Amino acid sequence: MKKKKYSAPVFAFLYYQLLIILLVLLLREEKGSVELAMNNYHHWTADYFFKNITHLGDGIVLAVPISLLLFVRYSHAILLFTATLIHLVIITLGKRILFPGMPRPAEYLKYVDFHTVPGVDIHHWNSFPSGHTATAFMLACVFAMIFSKKGSIQLFLLCLAGLIGFSRVYLMQHFYMDVLAGSLVGVWSAFAARWVTLSYFSAKKYKRSLYPKRKVSLQELTVSQAVLQNSRAT
Repeated sequence: MKKKKYSAPVFAFLYYQLLIILLVLLLREEKGSVELAMNNYHHWTADYFFKNITHLGDGIVLAVPISLLLFVRYSHAILLFTATLIHLVIITLGKRILFPGMPRPAEYLKYVDFHTVPGVDIHHWNSFPSGHTATAFMLACVFAMIFSKKGSIQLFLLCLAGLIGFSRVYLMQHFYMDVLAGSLVGVWSAFAARWVTLSYFSAKKYKRSLYPKRKVSLQELTVSQAVLQNSRAT
């Protein structure tokens, strides 16, 4: 495994540009003002869309891609598993130790009348950072690393993670700052896992998978070519 592997150039470049722009814009606004302004533009189709897409940021979702990657390459599964552990530790520290009990929009704006999406259980505490957003961006960044040569896929993954992060604000579960912090946790966790994977799991055995790949011998290849040529001749 070469050091340049798992670089995700398109994903990382666009993400950091967008992050800087949003930080500059949001730091000028009073907490809760942007969220309330966006809340005024709710629609039933958006309610349905964001209520469902937000579940892609659930931590339990990670069990599926980790299991599937074991059939592709062990190093890919190790990368995602390591990133999962790192981002879970950071999110837990942030919510429970560093910023415990920070109010979410429903609590911070409890004296303000705003739209809530039917069927969504609104939370009130442990707002910072957004765990769903961290999971979404971590997962997207890891797969962007796996598809490091596919710029279009990296762009799609960034947009998908962005929609999941935005859903947390649309559903009034988090402030924009929570979402930006969560995205940063997710991306940094992915790159930290990249360092671990390249440093300790770069041996040839980690390029294997649970899916048995049958090696074709030179003799079998020669025989098959001869059969193909004979069939064409006839």
